[in-house]
Amino acid sequence: MTLYMKVTRDEYELPVAVAETKAELARMLGIKRDHVRSAFSHAQKYKHPTYVVVEVDDD
Repeated sequence: MTLYMKVTRDEYELPVAVAETKAELARMLGIKRDHVRSAFSHAQKYKHPTYVVVEVDDD
C-alpha cells in the first residue's frame, strides 16, 4: 500500500496529513490536486521535503 503524506519540513518530518491518494490528500489540505502532484515531483530536490511517499506492507 502506498501512503501520501504532508510532513513538517524539519529533521523530524512529523505527519501533518496522511492519505491513500494524492487527490484525497489535496482535499484534506484544501488545495488543488495539481498543486499536490507538482509538490511530490519537486520534493525529491530537498533534504527535508514537505511531501513524501511511504510504502507500507499489507501484512
